[in-house]
Amino acid sequence: MKIFIFSDIHGDTRAVDRILAQPADVYIAAGDLSTFGRALERSAEALKPLGNKLWLLPGNHETHAQTRALCDRYGYVDFHRQVRQLESAQGATWWTGLGYSNPTPFNTPGEYSEEEIADALAAFDGHKPLYLVVHFPPRGTKLDEVGPGHHAGSSTLRTWVERVQPEFLFCGHIHEGAGLQDQIGATQCFNVGKQGYGIEI
Repeated sequence: MKIFIFSDIHGDTRAVDRILAQPADVYIAAGDLSTFGRALERSAEALKPLGNKLWLLPGNHETHAQTRALCDRYGYVDFHRQVRQLESAQGATWWTGLGYSNPTPFNTPGEYSEEEIADALAAFDGHKPLYLVVHFPPRGTKLDEVGPGHHAGSSTLRTWVERVQPEFLFCGHIHEGAGLQDQIGATQCFNVGKQGYGIEI
């Protein structure tokens, strides 16, 4: 089974064309189809061919109410704060999704406090092997560096990953980190960006 994860389309339908050309069994949109809600409908319409093969998270540029409405309209799967099971050659794998971001300087509509992030992540404890898809990266990695030595990820997410050690973490949000990977303990971490990242299980 192949899963293709992507993030931060921000209305770029050419990026959607490239995503649609990638064969996969499940596609996960890790947030920010829009910019402050603009072009959200255009992006959703472009992804329409995927139907229920698309699992959708809200980024910090859209609300959960907006992405939930798109799921209702286009048949996408609402993946925000959800746990889903996929079968692999080695048995069941657990996939968990968390949208929004930690606080930003831009007052975007989809932001959680670090305390709210902790509450959301607590619901994912106890699932193994765990594959975590979040919109925002953990702090202090290659994935969240917005400039030399300047990190904008979530310290709460970093602490949780250090403790739980999921197999994989996939994120977006920080455009400067798109396409980069890093490791936290045994957890392989990827900032998938709008180019996306495919994984076989």
